[in-house]
Amino acid sequence: MVRMVDGYLDWKGWSQDSFGAPRRGDDAYYRREVREAARIRRPLDVLEIGFGNGEFLGFGRRRGWRMSGTELLPELVDAANAAGFSAHAADALPALPDEDFDLVAAFDVFEHIPPELSVEFLGLLADKVRRDGLIVLRFPNADSWIGNPFQYGDVTHVNAIGILKMEYYASRCGLVIERVRGGTRRGFRTSLIHGLHLITAGVAIRIGAGVAKAMFFPGLRVVLSSSSVVVVLRRAS
Repeated sequence: MVRMVDGYLDWKGWSQDSFGAPRRGDDAYYRREVREAARIRRPLDVLEIGFGNGEFLGFGRRRGWRMSGTELLPELVDAANAAGFSAHAADALPALPDEDFDLVAAFDVFEHIPPELSVEFLGLLADKVRRDGLIVLRFPNADSWIGNPFQYGDVTHVNAIGILKMEYYASRCGLVIERVRGGTRRGFRTSLIHGLHLITAGVAIRIGAGVAKAMFFPGLRVVLSSSSVVVVLRRAS
């Protein structure tokens, strides 16, 4: 489903030596990205699609969650297994047990899936999550110019996704969109620069985006204040 290019691993700065290692501010960042699931006090069974260098796998392990994942690059699958995670090649996703996970997360993955395969891919995720579980997707924001550098700055991105397209995909897969929001902004826990941006430019962007939404998109769940969008989905009753 996903196209890979030469040198991608080096370009992303991913390596086996740093696999799953927490960066400054990671725990607070991911806790906000999956805030609905993070409120649950029992250990969760979690499947991450496209786990990359393992930061979210490491976050879940530190919370006591049982972490599994799929990844396209064999080197990263080997690194995850060596670190004690349950890791699988991307094409093994259909064979994983259905209704086996409380949370299925895909950060910066959906934009890599060709449009003609997007319903099939999302349907697979719906098969894997339990009836009361959650699917959390994050992808570049195609509803705002702010998302353009991230959508079009990666040669492997093939699908630009806005909320109306996301609603179509969800309806075809028997899913309900529970929440749509901007991606988490890293704050002072990450660095002074990130923190200052959050309380200055970040505030100005949210105010301006709120005015623009009220003027041009009343009634639509568009996000105009963030370069990425987080969509939380549940299986329909």
